Amino acid sequence: MRQIGSLAALIVAIQSVSMNEPYDVMAPTHDRARRDAALAKLRREDPVHWDEKNEWWLITRHADLREVSREPARFSSEPKGAWHAFEAHFSMQAMDGEPHQRHRSLVNSAFTPRMVSGLGERARTFADDAIDALGNRDHGEFVRELAVPVPMRIIAEMLGVRDDRLDDFRRWTDATVAVAGGPMTPEQTEQTYACLGEFHAWLAEEVERRRIEPADDLISRLLVADAAGEIHFRGEDNHERLASSEVTDFAMFLLIAGNETTRNAISQGMLTLFENPGERERLLENPDLWQTAAGEVLRWTTPVRAMRRVAMEESELGGKTIREGDSVVLVYASGNRDEEVFTDPDQFRVDRTPNDFLSLGFGPHYCLGANLAQLEIRIVLERILQRLPKIRLAQGASARQTKSALIDGLEELPVEW
Repeated sequence: MRQIGSLAALIVAIQSVSMNEPYDVMAPTHDRARRDAALAKLRREDPVHWDEKNEWWLITRHADLREVSREPARFSSEPKGAWHAFEAHFSMQAMDGEPHQRHRSLVNSAFTPRMVSGLGERARTFADDAIDALGNRDHGEFVRELAVPVPMRIIAEMLGVRDDRLDDFRRWTDATVAVAGGPMTPEQTEQTYACLGEFHAWLAEEVERRRIEPADDLISRLLVADAAGEIHFRGEDNHERLASSEVTDFAMFLLIAGNETTRNAISQGMLTLFENPGERERLLENPDLWQTAAGEVLRWTTPVRAMRRVAMEESELGGKTIREGDSVVLVYASGNRDEEVFTDPDQFRVDRTPNDFLSLGFGPHYCLGANLAQLEIRIVLERILQRLPKIRLAQGASARQTKSALIDGLEELPVEW
């Protein structure tokens, strides 16, 4: 239960961070326009900025973000964990070196081009199912009814979750999202903790069952390949058998990483299209632009606002001396608006190319599910606009942001059509 214990600690830590009242660029509750203006000022005047209040360095320029990301021996994810606002070690994001390489090799097997291509058709089916479920209504809640179902069902299918457990899987998925959300009451914290424990117990049972009775799912394929000696991370002559905890940790990480970023990009992408009707019209007139639009949605929305590294030695960056042990916060939301990299960075353009966005990381920790995430974003938004061409923000309503120090997401987006 080590994994669940760390997640419980994570919930408590997030709550304390989320209640931080004073405004700063990394505050859980923020005015986006004000935040973006403050980050632009930092990029111009102090791109490697010591935040005295939070006691960390804010890295805001694209080039510096890439430099820190590509050197894990110098700036590591391990000492305090990758999440910038608190200490947590619950996934391979908080690993470097050989442990990271080993776990990454497991995830890599999940995202082969062939597998991603096959999941594209499933994503289209799941998107249509979600739209069909709206029935004859002329309104709905976009996040819960349209953004959540596709990434959730894709991950469920990859993990081999049976149809009769989908309702449970949705509860478990929502619990993992709640971990990075806003403050919770003690009762909500207890319920979330219990739900995550239930999911972890199910995973542990499934791993042992599929060792004996493999099925056509990712967990089974990992276990079969492991038993055959086909998983290597230190060369062909050095095979180490997978521990059950490694497989369950991998599945837990897949649920978190493969679900939350995508659902937030889809919901915020829809809101962005509401706010940019000219770009929406371009997509309707020229569907080929969806190939670049998904990347622009990720750049513009930056679902994961920032990650943290720790300096392993004293070094120079952007003319500043960073001390050994200092926390270094990679502000992707700033790098994605860097004027030195992007033409007209404060404009949303569905045909933007090149588009060197940092929303999926960079270097050794670059997201292995990047192609799948962009595929899901494109398919879901395209199907919704095709089938509900008059969808819009509900009259008199507004989007409700997720109150989080970690992610930019939406809790609610009322729509009508």
